[in-house]
Amino acid sequence: MDNLNYSNTSNAKGTNNSGDDCSLEAAHGISLLTSNLLVCIIGSLGNLLVCVAVGTNPRLRRSSNFLLCSLAIADLIVTMVCEPIFVAVLVKKTFFNDCALSIEVPYLALSRLSCTASVAHMAAISVDRFIAVVFPLRHRYVMGNHAVTSMLVMSWTLPISVLLIDRFVPESFPKGFLALGMFTLFYLTIFMSYSLIVIALLKNRKKRNKLRARSQTGEDNFRVEVRVAFTLAIVISVFTAYWIPFFFFFTATGKLSLKRYGSAHMWIRTLALSNSAMNFLIYGLRLESFRESFVSILRTVFKKFTALCKRKKISHTVGYRVQ
Repeated sequence: MDNLNYSNTSNAKGTNNSGDDCSLEAAHGISLLTSNLLVCIIGSLGNLLVCVAVGTNPRLRRSSNFLLCSLAIADLIVTMVCEPIFVAVLVKKTFFNDCALSIEVPYLALSRLSCTASVAHMAAISVDRFIAVVFPLRHRYVMGNHAVTSMLVMSWTLPISVLLIDRFVPESFPKGFLALGMFTLFYLTIFMSYSLIVIALLKNRKKRNKLRARSQTGEDNFRVEVRVAFTLAIVISVFTAYWIPFFFFFTATGKLSLKRYGSAHMWIRTLALSNSAMNFLIYGLRLESFRESFVSILRTVFKKFTALCKRKKISHTVGYRVQ
């Protein structure tokens, strides 16, 4: 969504290259570089863990987790592509007083794609959770392979369409309103889904107090679905909290409220990008199945790495003795 100011950046190309406009104080620049490098490394490893866990653990192969895996891919676009570009921008601003507008162009496009895709995935996940909590007996039937596939296609097609429209449609077309409208539609979907989930939970609590004959298996499954729903609500809340400063300063006012190349601008960007490194931590803390899978994957990687090091050491020792 940083691309909401894309046209301003394009128009500024060649006019805002002075060192005074683009320089960052060394203290802010080094702190920003350290923060973004940590987000890049930790976020990339964490989102890869999510993808590997869903792909290798049969227990995690369910509709909501396929959507979570796709959401992790959207976050990987940030941590593996956008963050390195942003780090390069910070290096130029901090040490060379260079606006680096040319390398910001792919960053702006990809950050917008990732943000819009993330909200689209959260809307799809919210609908999935609504069906799981409100209609638990119908969830598996409704969320069959075709429904999940359709949600995944929609979650990527709509953001890519916005990006293409922004790139190829004339400037006279209200592109900003289209992106904002789509973003608002996704958030309304999230809000409505979770509002209905809360209402359903309140009703179910009253029913459970009256009817204690419910099977233990059904009760356990219901609790799992509710826990997953609340975990995803935390994911959505964290996303909203991390992006509020951006929308407040750069969208709600309709104009830039801060110096475009100043330290506050860069910290707000960093906060928004950091959201892409948070989701796997939330899954690990809240969902036991993900936590166990993460630990198992890390143990396997560590064992293979240790075995490889031992083989190299033995090979080196044998080679030395032969000499």
